[in-house]
Amino acid sequence: MNLLAVDTSTTSCSVALFGGGRLLSETTVTDGKTHSVHLLPLIHDLFKRSRWALADVNAIAVTRGPGTFTGLRIGISTVKGLAAAARIPVVGVGSLAALAFPHLGKGRAVVSLIDARRGEVYFACYTGAADATDPVGPIAVAAPAAAADAVPDGAILVGSGAGLYRDLFHARCPRAQIGDDVQHVIRAASVGRLALARTIDPDLDSIAALVPDYIRKSDAQIQMSGSC
Repeated sequence: MNLLAVDTSTTSCSVALFGGGRLLSETTVTDGKTHSVHLLPLIHDLFKRSRWALADVNAIAVTRGPGTFTGLRIGISTVKGLAAAARIPVVGVGSLAALAFPHLGKGRAVVSLIDARRGEVYFACYTGAADATDPVGPIAVAAPAAAADAVPDGAILVGSGAGLYRDLFHARCPRAQIGDDVQHVIRAASVGRLALARTIDPDLDSIAALVPDYIRKSDAQIQMSGSC
């Protein structure tokens, strides 16, 4: 399986290319610029370095959320356009699962947390088993203090939410291990690994069925609801 993997769900932007199920190349940028500036040039450079073209790819994976509304829209719309042009399937991958993936199999529970703005975080808990890529319970959005109450003892905390509210989690979850800055970034390599596991079945998405998983309403939607 030759796979292009993309993440634009947070402030970082990451792309990776897999050939025959093996990671060939990956690029991640964290300069905070809008993904519309980076994404297509990064994909172009990825293909150029690997001497591949879009026609060589069998499927494209992308994070579907939760995350920033603009970032998710840019990533998913770009992937859908490329997939439609190449007539290949897409695979939607959860952002929180991609964050947790590098830390599975280490004998500790993993909690992924993404800054949701408005003083809240998106979060999900994972058992930490190497093959347990589904969260324990539903993905939630809540104040950091409420998320801290759900953290298993001694868990590994990763993601922008863990970094932003590091002091709070240190105080409320003293036995937790909070990742460093590098571990708070979603890597397209993790997105690709999760997607490749789904292609074995195969469990692929149609282009039309791939939509962002926002978890909560946007500010515009909330304002519209309030004006009715």
